[in-house]
Amino acid sequence: MRGKRLKLLLAFLVVYLSWDAYALIYPLIGRWSVNVLSYFLKLPLTSYRFEYSVVSWAVSNEPVHRVMRAVYKAGFVGSFWLPAIYFTLTDEKRAKRLFRRFALGFGLLALSFALFHVYAPHVVYTLPEHYAPNDWTARPEFVFPSPHCTLAFIGLLSVLEERKRETLLLALFLALVPVSTVLLGEHWVWDVLAGFMVALLAVRLEKRV
Repeated sequence: MRGKRLKLLLAFLVVYLSWDAYALIYPLIGRWSVNVLSYFLKLPLTSYRFEYSVVSWAVSNEPVHRVMRAVYKAGFVGSFWLPAIYFTLTDEKRAKRLFRRFALGFGLLALSFALFHVYAPHVVYTLPEHYAPNDWTARPEFVFPSPHCTLAFIGLLSVLEERKRETLLLALFLALVPVSTVLLGEHWVWDVLAGFMVALLAVRLEKRV
């Protein structure tokens, strides 16, 4: 049993590191990616007024701001590893399914960013929040669809399939990740919706396979 769990965790690790590998080589692949920001900003809910008001509200409410910052900081790693570890320890079959879903999700994100990209609200506008500089693991092109939200929705959809009370806190955390990205100006509303669509597609493809 321990051997199987270890193999599952190693499989998850390979998928997780594959995203880091993609981020590392993206400067070579991304040179052909098309910047569609000018078209993107014509959509509703992308204006400076909207983004500034949303972020200002979050920043002005200190308890909300602290929670959202903590959720966002833990969002990418937590959305991947918390469901991965939970299913590895409780249900081998569901863990394998989650592994395939994450792999498909990363693949769809990689294809999307190779084809086109936009930039985050805080890159486009000056917003009332402090933002860490982008590094090679969080490139400014990795916005639409949101990787944070894609992982969170894949995890959330997988957890909700169980319908167990013990997963309530995990489900709550995963549900708050997309909310935090918007309230902090890290992602557009459309990034969240696109992340949900990628997650839904990954889940459906995994079920067919």
